[in-house]
Amino acid sequence: MDAKPKATEDLEQTDSVASETVLETEEIASILSHYDIGEIRSVRIYHRGSSRSPKALIDSGIGQLLLKRRGPGRDDPHRIFFEHAVHERLGSAGYPVAEIIRSARSQSAVMRSDSGIYELFRYVKASRCDGSHASLESCGESLAIMHDTLSGMDSNAPAVDGYHDSRKLTSALKRYARKFDSAGRDCCQFILKSAAKAAAAVDSMGWSKWPRTVMHGDWHPGNVLYGDDGKVSLVLDFDAVRIDPHVSDLAAAVLHFGRYVACRERGDESTWPVQIDHDAAASIIKGYVSASNAEIIDGLILMVIPELMIEAVVMETIPPLIRDGRFGEYEAEKFLPIVADSIRRIQQESGPLFHKMREVL
Repeated sequence: MDAKPKATEDLEQTDSVASETVLETEEIASILSHYDIGEIRSVRIYHRGSSRSPKALIDSGIGQLLLKRRGPGRDDPHRIFFEHAVHERLGSAGYPVAEIIRSARSQSAVMRSDSGIYELFRYVKASRCDGSHASLESCGESLAIMHDTLSGMDSNAPAVDGYHDSRKLTSALKRYARKFDSAGRDCCQFILKSAAKAAAAVDSMGWSKWPRTVMHGDWHPGNVLYGDDGKVSLVLDFDAVRIDPHVSDLAAAVLHFGRYVACRERGDESTWPVQIDHDAAASIIKGYVSASNAEIIDGLILMVIPELMIEAVVMETIPPLIRDGRFGEYEAEKFLPIVADSIRRIQQESGPLFHKMREVL
């Protein structure tokens, strides 16, 4: 999958080239020594997910496990405590999350070393979404059930910025634009104006007054996996949980699953430039509405989904470009026009997309 949105904490880092970080053999051995997991039969690097959060798949005496080192900027103790509280609430309610393996001596859910902070999970074999309407409805249903299960947990939540109206990102992009020639600056200017217009539209439709809840924060096909019955069987990666209106997660689901299905239908592995399958979006909304106990979905709220998608695309792409000088395999100069094209496509399709989603209400 393509890179996903990250917090804006490290926007000003300027690594020239992004490269995958991997867990070293001695590092893995040192961390695993704190767990009672029996014989370690094999260890292999696990390449899925963010390259900034390296992982290893462990075949152990208690089964297959996944060791993960948290990415940069994800080491705040308050934040980690809250994420684990969210994970525990969901697990206790029977929601499909991976079991966190605790250390043998202290029963801690995390291990610390000079190299970082680590978590060990039970590995669950599952599959990606198959693109069917039933699987997409299950995606929406699972998101709604998660929101309802986490209702009331926001009192102790740490402050984490979402992708809506990120002033820090806007300031960083203005400075970043100075690096380019006129064509690159024009792209940056278009992205800035589009993001600002989208944010203003969302605010004008009542963002600050809408119900808020604990969000997953990174709801995409790599984190929402399926069993053989075509239903969601595992939800992963709660590193980006935050408090926001429900529609923030819902817009991310429409963006990431809608583009994923469009790519499957084209037989294309790349999700760029962004193109949204309207039927997929409608199926996600249908599933969410059918399972949600909250009165949050109406035509007005659906109208902001295309605007939030534009903001999410900007947050997904600009921080890596600023931090690393590239996005995946794309150099910045080549990728900025793709970002701009993606925004234009969402703008052009916002009306038909809204009407398609509105049909299911």
